Amino acid sequence: MRITAALLSLLALLGLGGCKKPAEAGGVTDKTDPKAPKAIESRDISDFYATFCLSGEWSPGRVSVFYTFAVKPDEAGVLTASEETTGVRAPADRALLDALQKIIDERKLVGKNGEYRVTAGLPPEFRPSTLTVRYASGEQLSFTRNNDPRAEWSKDMYLVFASWFASRELDALLPPETVTGTVTNVALKYRDAGTGRSYRYGIWSEPNEAGQYVLFRYAGGEKAEVPLADMRAFCGGVNEIMARYDLRPYDVHSALYGYEKTAEDEKDPFSTDFALTFWFEDGDQLFIHTSAQSAVDDLMPLARALTEYFDAQFPEG
Repeated sequence: MRITAALLSLLALLGLGGCKKPAEAGGVTDKTDPKAPKAIESRDISDFYATFCLSGEWSPGRVSVFYTFAVKPDEAGVLTASEETTGVRAPADRALLDALQKIIDERKLVGKNGEYRVTAGLPPEFRPSTLTVRYASGEQLSFTRNNDPRAEWSKDMYLVFASWFASRELDALLPPETVTGTVTNVALKYRDAGTGRSYRYGIWSEPNEAGQYVLFRYAGGEKAEVPLADMRAFCGGVNEIMARYDLRPYDVHSALYGYEKTAEDEKDPFSTDFALTFWFEDGDQLFIHTSAQSAVDDLMPLARALTEYFDAQFPEG
């Protein structure tokens, strides 16, 4: 028994004992080539391969899935783009290759050339991710590392392929048409540059003494409240307004689009010029918090439509 206990203690110290390992456990395989060039002159991609996992996007059940993209000659020698998980494929063109090269340049991926460092025993979404790009000049960019489910280069490449395939009526990589669900509550805060006024609307989470939910409004420094005679009907009107707009870029489940952020937003995501939250019957929530002017401009039609609807609930309109 003492020998067994000592052996178990030794295994624990080595990280080999027990039924479960921590996420970071496992041996590291490092085959990095320190001599791999960190500059590639060619921009003419002849062969492309990438496999990576993105967290929480539009896979069935919103689970994490590894995607494998390739651009290479098919059996007939035609340069073809494909994605293994969805099975989509189509003849590639210069626009696709140029878009991929733009990401390589903007994300400075050549700086990772030659890297090969992976860790065993990590959760599935962190298993090895690879990018290999060959050029007409014979130059090559290649690296393999533990997958980062929120890597910006992966998101960029996914969106390029998703949009490119969709332009060919192959939409398997696109998200749903819009965010769906039955709204049970909503909160809105923004400043209208056109009027110079600040607005804030919301529904108190608890009903009043009469059992009615109350809509509140802060506009131009004035506060008002109004009880909602039919909360379900009111939220149905919010759903109708939502249906007019594409809210995919703001879906809280999406690791791909996300909202555009400023440096201030990065520091404090709740201290923003524009904030909109929807609560849904199934327990999901959709948050939109941003100070980026371009994002606010895109969202203003939705904000004004909601404002008009909210204001109509008050006696004075």
